[in-house]
Amino acid sequence: MYDIIIIGSGAGGATMAYRLADSGKKILIVERGDYVPVEKENWDSVEVFEKNRYTTTDLWLDKHDKPFRPGMHYNVGGNTKFYGAALFRLREEDFKEIKHYGGVSPAWPIQYQDLKEYYLEAEKLFHVHGKRSSDPTEPFDSEPYPNPPLPHEARIQEVVDELFNYGWHPFNLPIGVNFKPHETANAPYTLDRFDGFPDAAERKGDAHLCSLTKALEYSNVELMVNTKVLRLNTNEDGSKITEIVVEQNGETKTLTSDLVILSAGAINSAALLLESKSEKFPNGLANSSDQVGRNYMFHQNTALVALYTETQSYEIWKNIRN
Repeated sequence: MYDIIIIGSGAGGATMAYRLADSGKKILIVERGDYVPVEKENWDSVEVFEKNRYTTTDLWLDKHDKPFRPGMHYNVGGNTKFYGAALFRLREEDFKEIKHYGGVSPAWPIQYQDLKEYYLEAEKLFHVHGKRSSDPTEPFDSEPYPNPPLPHEARIQEVVDELFNYGWHPFNLPIGVNFKPHETANAPYTLDRFDGFPDAAERKGDAHLCSLTKALEYSNVELMVNTKVLRLNTNEDGSKITEIVVEQNGETKTLTSDLVILSAGAINSAALLLESKSEKFPNGLANSSDQVGRNYMFHQNTALVALYTETQSYEIWKNIRN
């Protein structure tokens, strides 16, 4: 019997565990995967992107029932072990009603100001580097980022200067990185092989290193790895989730808790709610609207690649790194 069970150890679950750790409550964090191994393949482009060394081998079905292997990571720290640690705040208008070409996105029940103080706290927790107000679209905050912006590579600095000369407004991304993750860490650093790779140097501002490890310092907090949650069970009147059914090492068991926090990511949280059917909830939990699992939007990214024929900037940057 637990006071609190948190499903998922990614950005949401790990940070929630960190926030609740000093409450004295008996807390269990359930993680489907294991720790990402620290190995030379962490920074091997072929292993990470071509061989998909760290993505799940599970198969999903597309809308034509054709199986495919999703780019999902099941591990301690969730997808933050593989993200680029660019930590933007949502903009004030994101919380308001927005009219898109395909329809209307309704306003949130909360506004940006309700989260402002927590954004600042999270930026400190995740060691965010940046320059406040350099991004003309970001909300105003009188407090600076916890750390100064990261320096550009030599050639990128030239591009930035040229863009400024054209009247454009390039800015430093707010990046979460801890250059001294350990007391003895004083070696020269580089952020090469950062975005998309697990960071063997443990400098990336991920949920595992920034939140979960701190939560696990408390004796009342426990982490259960390699444990897949199969369904959620409610009390008799369906007003509260009281149990989770899990599979661990081929064994199925039921865990009880006063409070269950579901933070398994946008896709798997919805899937788990839909799987949790019962006589009272034939379409799954929290799905009276029939909208759970619908309207999912994936990130749309554009990459610009340019070839630079001059060698001077490369030589300068190579010397800096060495």
